[in-house]
Order: sequence, then structure tokens, then C-alpha cells
Amino acid sequence: MRNRIALHSEPRKTIITAVAFTLISFFLTLILMLSVNKDAIQLNSLLHSDYDYSITMQDTVQKDDYYKFNAGIEFTLSADADTSLNAVIVMQSKNSVYTDMVYWNAEPLSTNGVAVSENLVNSNKLHKGDKLYSKHIINGESCEYTIEQLLPEAVSIRVTNVMNHSDGIIIMSYDERYIENITHSSIVYTKDSINDLSAIGSPENIIYRDDEIMLSFRNIIPYLAVLSVISIITTIASTVLLNKSVSNNFRRLIMLGFDRKQLNKSYYRFVHVTGIISIITSLALSGIGFLIIKLSIVKLLILLLIPFTEVIALLITSSISKKRLWRK
Repeated sequence: MRNRIALHSEPRKTIITAVAFTLISFFLTLILMLSVNKDAIQLNSLLHSDYDYSITMQDTVQKDDYYKFNAGIEFTLSADADTSLNAVIVMQSKNSVYTDMVYWNAEPLSTNGVAVSENLVNSNKLHKGDKLYSKHIINGESCEYTIEQLLPEAVSIRVTNVMNHSDGIIIMSYDERYIENITHSSIVYTKDSINDLSAIGSPENIIYRDDEIMLSFRNIIPYLAVLSVISIITTIASTVLLNKSVSNNFRRLIMLGFDRKQLNKSYYRFVHVTGIISIITSLALSGIGFLIIKLSIVKLLILLLIPFTEVIALLITSSISKKRLWRK
């Protein structure tokens, strides 16, 4: 077995390059995590749901539907708080059946019970059993509600072209006073045909789940594209700097007649190992971000794009750089 050829890289330049590449890669991943978090949450929710479309009707259809009120309903963390929670608020209907067709569906709630999505719970350090408060629109009284259920992460009840800035969803228990006194509509999630729904009422504003998925994905693409390009440029620059740290000695070994195959192995070993260690370290550091946001399969797949593009860019750039060394 032949001994490995030592390329004798410049340690200081190698360390500076590797550390700089690791930190830049980490910050790019962190920026991506924070930028696409809400759209990734919604995409994950849609992919876990099973309805064909959602539609607006005037009244309940007794299955997988929620009341949405035209008047603003707000929830706060305390009875005298000035700032309300940034949430989409819907109300269960009285006798509806809620299935797993909608990922964030809640079981029937008791009087003054609410269900809150996990992203809203985590961002406000809430727990099951905690109290939320809302001023009743009908009589102006401050009502106390108990968090009875924690729902999967979700930021919107329907994805549209209108920008959504919600931090989560709150589902209220049925309150007849709201239904009788405030203008509202019923949002239905279903696989039934339009004709079947038309026999019950007048369906409007149909939105297909497939369209919601595509819209959520399109919102993510610009961030992926821009940050991937930056990561590729960073990887190319880092690989070129690593190449320069061994180029003089590499050419000297060529002139001394060292075996081409062994030289190439040593070159790739140095560049690839240094680069991949930096990429893995950056990915490990990115785990810090999951202390801020909850991990899901969709988020993980999105975030793996940057290390994937960096590895590809590293392999291609190192191959080109190696060929240039032999030509010189």
C-alpha cells in the first residue's frame, strides 16, 4: 500500500478559510430557516391534510367546518393586556364532526375552551391549561378561556395571494351569541362534489388544496433561489482559496514526478475533507435554530438544500481547480 502524499497546505490560510466558510454557511441556513418558516409550516399542514378543497357557505354542513366572523375577535394573555395575539380565529359549529381530513382540526371543545396551534403556543410560552382572555363583542365583558387542546403548527386556515402575517390559529368553542348577532360565514373543508354542497346552500370562494400547496411552495422558492446562489458563490470562493493554499507545493510535486493518481487523491482528500467538515459543522450549528422553530420533515428538506448545493459546488469546483493545476 502506497503512502499518502502530503501536500503541506498553509495551516493558517486553511483554518481561516474553513472557519469563514462554516460561519457564512451557518448564517445562510439560519436566514433561510427564519425566512421560510411560516410558509414551511403551512406547506407541511397542507401536505398532512386530505381535503380536496375548501369553500365558503352561509351555514354549517355539520362536518369539518368552522365559523369565520367579519367582526374582529381578539385574544390576549391577560385580562388587561393592550396587545392581542396575532392569530387567525375561527369557531367550531355546534354539532359538526371533525375528522383528520384537516391537519389542524380540533376535537369538540367545552364552553369557554379553545384550541391553539403549537407555533402560537411556543412563541408566547403557553401551555395546555393556561388561560387566554377575549372581550366579548356582544356585551363587552372580558371572558376567560382555557387552552384545552394543542394543535399542530399552522398559520392560516386558507392560503391565498394575500400576504398572511398570522403567528398561528385559535379555535373557539361554539358560542350562540356570536352566531345570532354577528355576520359570519362557514368555511368548509371537503371532498364532496360542488353539486352535493349546492343542495345544502350556496357555495362560494372555492380554493383547491393543490393550489394552496403550489402557492405556499412558490412563496418559498425565491428565498431558496437567492440563498442557494449565495451559498454556491461562497463555496466556489472557499474552494479556490483552499486550492491556492496547496497549489505551489502541488506543482512542485508534479515536477518531481510524483504519481498523478496519488497526487489527485491527496488533493481531493485535502479539499473535500476540509470543505465537507465545514459543511457538516455548519449544519450541526443550524440545529440551534430548531430551539427557535419546531422541526418538521418539510423544514428539514428545505434546509438541507443549502448543504446539498454546497457539496455539489465543492465537487465541481475542486475538479475544475485540479485540472487547472495540472495544465500549469
